[in-house]
Amino acid sequence: MHPIDAEKLVAQIQWELQIGSQAWQEGNEGKARVCARRAVAWLVQALPHWGFTSYGSHVGENLRRLSGDESLPESVRLAAQRLQGGARAQLHGGLYSLYPLHDAGLILRHFARQLGIEQAIMMMLQEFDLCNSSSDTLP
Repeated sequence: MHPIDAEKLVAQIQWELQIGSQAWQEGNEGKARVCARRAVAWLVQALPHWGFTSYGSHVGENLRRLSGDESLPESVRLAAQRLQGGARAQLHGGLYSLYPLHDAGLILRHFARQLGIEQAIMMMLQEFDLCNSSSDTLP
């Protein structure tokens, strides 16, 4: 595997969160949800490069595997479950994220600690006001 440039990875995640935050402010929840999912995917798909578990090669698979991994904290699994749900889940009473960017932040914080990029990720989450989210405790 090719080595991952941590600085580039953080920049890619930041770009997704920036676009997602802007979309959220404009009332485009769908776009914000997509950006939140992609931000998570950037980090999760880099995990094997650091010797961690692979959660698949695309965002849908990433979220499914994260939500089912009993070794992860329940809050991370639930955030992944909520991020999987979209408009269809809303229409049919399924589980979906009310705060997709916050759920992404919760997942990002968890893995950033393990990868040694916690400070960069936390600064970014603070910049977008995605720390201590209310979604951390949502069912």
